[in-house]
Amino acid sequence: MGIPLYLGARNPMILFEDALPPGLRGLVRLMIRIKTVLVVVSLPLLPITFFGVVFFRYILERDLFAYEEWLLPICFWIYFLGSALGTYHDKQINADLLDAITENHTVLWLRKIAITVIELGITLVVLYWAYLMLANEIADYPRWKTTIALKIPFFIPRVAIFVGFFFMAFYSALAIYLMLKVGPDRYAETRDATKQVNIDAGNT
Repeated sequence: MGIPLYLGARNPMILFEDALPPGLRGLVRLMIRIKTVLVVVSLPLLPITFFGVVFFRYILERDLFAYEEWLLPICFWIYFLGSALGTYHDKQINADLLDAITENHTVLWLRKIAITVIELGITLVVLYWAYLMLANEIADYPRWKTTIALKIPFFIPRVAIFVGFFFMAFYSALAIYLMLKVGPDRYAETRDATKQVNIDAGNT
């Protein structure tokens, strides 16, 4: 069985993507590309905007009109799409020390499943709260709360919250499915291969 393409990753979502049905695998990769492009394109808007604020204020001695109102929704979308990508790439902060005290394949495999199940459970609860928040917003239409100057509905950044948590839950559920499908032996084999490649890359 070949070593996965994404050797720098720890997430079973990436390590075992080949275990997904072809149609679902293609859909997942497409969604990741779209989110990555959106984040990469949007991120430069933040420093560009703050540079514009400084330029207008100290060079032109004027204020950049209502920049915080259109920048806020962008920040929400960047943050929550980035959170979804973080779930996919398994880049959250992790203080788990079990790797250092055991090499038992089954224990490490069960540990990873248990952690992901807990993450999924918490995410689903917050996703439900985000749904209630959106439902209340929709019920208030057309009396939506908006920003003062540009009248941007607060609904727009709140959709980002729901979308972000939806994809976090989706990727966590897929990771659990893949972990159960590949089993402890392949998980350990791929994990060890990944660790060795990362060590070799650090020594070059």
